[in-house]
Amino acid sequence: MVIDKIGNINNIVEPKKSKQVSESKGTKKNDSIQISTEGKKAAEIAKDTQLVNQAPDIRIDRVKEIKEKIADGSYDFNNSEILEKVADKIANYLLR
Repeated sequence: MVIDKIGNINNIVEPKKSKQVSESKGTKKNDSIQISTEGKKAAEIAKDTQLVNQAPDIRIDRVKEIKEKIADGSYDFNNSEILEKVADKIANYLLR
C-alpha cells in the first residue's frame, strides 16, 4: 500500500516579523476625566464613614468623668436609665 504526500510536510512557515509602530506625528491628546458632583459626594461620604468606623467606641473623656464620680461617691448607681442602657449593651453583646 502506497500513501501519497499531499503537501510538503517538512515545509515549516516562519512567522513574519512584526513592524514597529512609530508614534504619530500629529498632535498628542491628553486624557482627562471629570468627576460628577454625585461622585464627589459619594467619595466624601465614604471617607467620613471610614473615619467614623475607625474611631474608638469608648469616649475617654466620658470614662474619666464617670471614674471621678465613682471615686468621690457622687455617681448614681440606681439610675434606671443607666441600668437600662447597660442591660441593653450586655444583651446586644450576648446576642451577637
